[in-house]
Amino acid sequence: MESIKGAILIYSCHKHMNTRMKKYGLKEKEYAGWKVFYFIGNPNIESNFVIKDNIIMLKCEDSYIHVAKKVVMGIKYIYDNYIVEEGILRCGDDLFFIEENLLRFLNSPNKKDYIGFPLIHNVELSTKTDYFMPMYYLSNQQDLSNPLHNIPYTIDELMEFHTVPEIACAAGVVYYLSNKSCNILINHFEKIGWNVFLKDANYGYPYIIEDICVGFILYLNNIFVTHSVIYIDVSPGYSDVIKIGKSVIAFHTNEYK
Repeated sequence: MESIKGAILIYSCHKHMNTRMKKYGLKEKEYAGWKVFYFIGNPNIESNFVIKDNIIMLKCEDSYIHVAKKVVMGIKYIYDNYIVEEGILRCGDDLFFIEENLLRFLNSPNKKDYIGFPLIHNVELSTKTDYFMPMYYLSNQQDLSNPLHNIPYTIDELMEFHTVPEIACAAGVVYYLSNKSCNILINHFEKIGWNVFLKDANYGYPYIIEDICVGFILYLNNIFVTHSVIYIDVSPGYSDVIKIGKSVIAFHTNEYK
């Protein structure tokens, strides 16, 4: 297998292939030995994946509630097909990258196992009521009938998915995972049968919100997030992005919802 220093994993979906992926895709296919991969899902393909250039279609649901599954399946694809020296930089599809800063981060030595921007700090694992995902589907009920999304619940049934772990985790659209962290995530998802709807007896539904899911699984394995402001949110029409931050890897635009 080919050896690479690491991989930049950008997850997207069919909805954004002609918008976000075209406008915000990275210019190059490799940066400092880190290969760039884009992942979308389609549960109806016959093989486990279909490759077109560096866009990988996984045999996976393409829905919002399945993002954790898609990301970990993308990580597994990378480790099944490459020898990875360091780890994975997981990114969203609506990022304006500062390539100079991206290269600086990729070349930085001695990265921790889990790096990102937590919204809360030093929180012991507990539960909280969070209607974020049910409310998303309440506003986007057309997704429930999309065959690419393969969601086996009605909107009323989805409203029951409102208890999730409360944990300090790398929130949002950019975080770094070492080889150790990536293998823990793969092994955990294989153990639970890749079922994002699985209920934990103590912590509700840990797998339906991707950043909480990753933080939860790593916490169970004594890996805790290392705080780093590696991206920031910006408003649409961000003409002054360079003034907003000089060291972040990317600006999160949140365009083309």
